[in-house]
Amino acid sequence: MKDFLEIYSGSTVDAGFVKKYLEENGVICYVENKHDATITANWSEIKSVIGSSVLVKSNDFEKAENLVKKYLNSSDS
Repeated sequence: MKDFLEIYSGSTVDAGFVKKYLEENGVICYVENKHDATITANWSEIKSVIGSSVLVKSNDFEKAENLVKKYLNSSDS
């Protein structure tokens, strides 16, 4: 998926919330679980540290960046 860029990185749960928020606002995205890459290296205990990334289409990056900032600011209050 070379036309996708990482917009958010964090816990798997938080990445799911960010993905849902972006989709509700018309941004196509997906979550990439960073844990999947460690399974073959037998580092499964690192899952909670590594987490997940949310990736968006490159042409939606600016819109997604603004939405993620808005989402993170609203969840801090």
